[in-house]
Amino acid sequence: MTKSEYILSLANLIINRVKFHAPRLEQEVDYSLLEAVGIEGNYPIFVFNRKLDKIYYKAFVEAKKKVEFCLILTEKPLISRGKLQKLNKTYVLLKNEIGSILLNTLEGLNINYITHSNFNRDLSREQLCINGKEVDFDYIPYFYTKKLMCNGVIADAKCYILNGKNYCLSFTNTKQESNKIEFEFNLPLPRGYYVFNKKENFVQIENLTSKDKAYFNFNFSGGDITFSSMNGIESCTFACIHLKCKLQLLGKENKKIFFNFGEQKQCLNSPREMQYYFDLSQKKMNELFDLKVSTRDSKFDNDFNLSLPHKIWEKWQKFDVDEESENIYLKMKKKIVETTQKGIQISQDFKGLKEVRFYRNQGWKRVFILHNDSCYMFADKVKYFNFTLLTKEIFDKNNEIYLSFAK
Repeated sequence: MTKSEYILSLANLIINRVKFHAPRLEQEVDYSLLEAVGIEGNYPIFVFNRKLDKIYYKAFVEAKKKVEFCLILTEKPLISRGKLQKLNKTYVLLKNEIGSILLNTLEGLNINYITHSNFNRDLSREQLCINGKEVDFDYIPYFYTKKLMCNGVIADAKCYILNGKNYCLSFTNTKQESNKIEFEFNLPLPRGYYVFNKKENFVQIENLTSKDKAYFNFNFSGGDITFSSMNGIESCTFACIHLKCKLQLLGKENKKIFFNFGEQKQCLNSPREMQYYFDLSQKKMNELFDLKVSTRDSKFDNDFNLSLPHKIWEKWQKFDVDEESENIYLKMKKKIVETTQKGIQISQDFKGLKEVRFYRNQGWKRVFILHNDSCYMFADKVKYFNFTLLTKEIFDKNNEIYLSFAK
């Protein structure tokens, strides 16, 4: 970060506190006391309890271009009086020289304080718990899954990504009599200032700083959905979505629960819709990681086929990007195949290549690599000599293709 970027970042922090922080008043304000020392009490009070240096001076200059507030300096500033006079509504009131009544009044009106959440919850990170026990998911490309038995109820949970983060839970009562089960879910949000608007089957979440909107969608009723408590906007900087639900199951009854966090309002209600959406997510992932290889190098195979896609997917699942893993994956892919307008060419220079699988037309096409004295392609019972380009037509007609590169 450059010096100018750092100053702008500080200025934005100041602006956000002026816009969104409310005074934490515990008593009535004696505005005549403020007037006696020249402070305009109808503006937000920003108390700065450190020495004002050149960096912060420039940040306050930028902030005051966009918002109006009174800046109170309680330490002797490190800049000249002339520069200080250019900061309108700025007052130097040294902490050890003002009375306790004025000091307490300023602290009560101060909007520059450390923010926190007073939302009490047992779960502090992203977690799904069933009957009080956290679900330890298994990873299968490209989703998390877990099946377990809880007091006669079979619980089957899946988590996958498609237009956001999706959870699908299935609860089946194995008993003839009625049964109960409960689940709890916690999803922290990136730190910021939020407001929440709960509707019948979704919660609209708006970031007050960026104006970005997100939605928490759900297909059930009776659940207790809460957010970080808002005692004024200041207390939702560590925001989260927290869900707790108790289900009553009749004998042999099955219930399917769906909830989603993403940028769109959407909800899946029927088992058919849920299965279709899950299948679509897997199709999209296979289209992104559309190449699998078998070589004489087991480490290369594991890194390219499993490890790197897993790392990349996990970052996406957390709404993040693993640029390093993505770049490594693309470089490895480029060593194996080259895509042109006419088709795909498998590299003849890659030593030890035995098989390449391509995801095409919603299925996997296998290309076996041979090493003979001649160069040819064998597909659809036809041998094409001196031809190894894989065109769309060849993929459409064949599930197994044989390529021979001359030694």
